[in-house]
Amino acid sequence: MKTRAIVAAVGAGAALLFLGACGEKPMVYKQGQYQGKPDSKPWDNDKFKGNQVEWEKAIKARNQGQDEYSHNIAPNS
Repeated sequence: MKTRAIVAAVGAGAALLFLGACGEKPMVYKQGQYQGKPDSKPWDNDKFKGNQVEWEKAIKARNQGQDEYSHNIAPNS
């Protein structure tokens, strides 16, 4: 009976130790230094292959498609 209690206590301690290691790492801010992931340009992808001009054209065309004033809506007869 005594060994069973010892095994249970050791098992519970090991479980707490493993679960404690799963926590988040503390974020340490260094003055003046960005610690996060660097952002890439929106046109640096497979579709535009780094071509900023083509990306801007695509954005303008998309915006035109969403502009209600540019749609030719026939009046109700």
